[in-house]
Amino acid sequence: MSDDNKDKPYFKEDGTLVIPFACPDHSYKYWKKEGKKLSEILKDLGADKETWKKFTTDTYPDDAPPKKETSEGE
Repeated sequence: MSDDNKDKPYFKEDGTLVIPFACPDHSYKYWKKEGKKLSEILKDLGADKETWKKFTTDTYPDDAPPKKETSEGE
């Protein structure tokens, strides 16, 4: 069996996101009820900033301001 496992989501060389029909993990099928948000999938796949902008208007992970720590009882 090759390392080129095409039943998992991947990007083509031109930046096209491919989520194969045969993908057993339905959480990658963002259009389904049980699917993750597209931005979560892009993060899982390690999309670069340019690719990210092609698919979503959500803030790129590295551009997001750090979450503020809160102490309990506030």
